[in-house]
Amino acid sequence: MFFRESDMKAEIHSITYRIPLTDAQQARLDRKWPDGDPLISYERIEALLAPLPVENLDWSHHSGQFLYVTVYGDDIEGTVAEVVERLERKLGK
Repeated sequence: MFFRESDMKAEIHSITYRIPLTDAQQARLDRKWPDGDPLISYERIEALLAPLPVENLDWSHHSGQFLYVTVYGDDIEGTVAEVVERLERKLGK
């Protein structure tokens, strides 16, 4: 069975973005409590971004000075703009 081009259509479901962090933003994410736990946890950032359609949030000294987030849904560009705005409110510019 062969498919004609019109039989199947691919569409974007999600995109992983790499958002560059400023030195100040990275410093805020790197801050630790005296016991070594991060001052700003993944859970806090996830709660900050809820209920936006995002997942796979990641940042660490291994990923460089970037925050990675996978965005999905019908308005990917609008969601990315909202993610950046919320992060800037939390972490500064």
